[in-house]
Amino acid sequence: MKVCVIADIHGNYDALKKCVQEAQNLNIKKFLCLGDYVGYYYEPHKCIDLLLDINAICIRGNHEEMLLDGIKNKHRLEYYTSKYGNGIKIALKKLKKKHLDFLKKLPKTKKITIKKKKILLCHGSPWKINEYIYPNKFDKFKVKLNKYNFDNILVGHTHIQMKKRIDSKIILNPGSVGQPRDGEGLAKWLIIDFSKMKYEFKKTFFDKKKIVKQILKYDNTKKNLLKYFTK
Repeated sequence: MKVCVIADIHGNYDALKKCVQEAQNLNIKKFLCLGDYVGYYYEPHKCIDLLLDINAICIRGNHEEMLLDGIKNKHRLEYYTSKYGNGIKIALKKLKKKHLDFLKKLPKTKKITIKKKKILLCHGSPWKINEYIYPNKFDKFKVKLNKYNFDNILVGHTHIQMKKRIDSKIILNPGSVGQPRDGEGLAKWLIIDFSKMKYEFKKTFFDKKKIVKQILKYDNTKKNLLKYFTK
């Protein structure tokens, strides 16, 4: 049984659509999503609709927390906008009630079982939604991660693909669909084959012209949003 793991979509619908299509072409029917559907970019409503259509298992990311916080506190919304761009503000204009209800109900972590393997879905870490577990900083988290009794711990947030082992426990990060930060400009995701217990990191091309045009329209002063899609 093969499963598609995705994370950090950030309103980048074209990238998400290409990854989902590629997974479906490989006859993958189960999707696990590790949060950050909103923030940075500008079509989170389409992203959520697609995730609902494929019946994806989803958890919350830190950008969902920022959006929900921004609804309650306009001063915080202005702070998030100054730091991350207009993605959340635009999301609040485009998201309908069904989308907001979806985001509000998302858990911070989720435990599932596939083929008798116990899996924990997280965004940052099992204990903190905003924790960055970078591959080159992994050793400092090993003791804490080893306290969690799961075969696989799936994390996102860093936007960088990772596979690490602690004894028989495998910790995986699929990378980012919507804002890959490794300089390749390709959407990143992961396939787990639970029948053979094999892990395959994927990279998918998508046409970047549209998102570059959107960034120039909505956030032309935020050069950091543009650098991931232009060389």
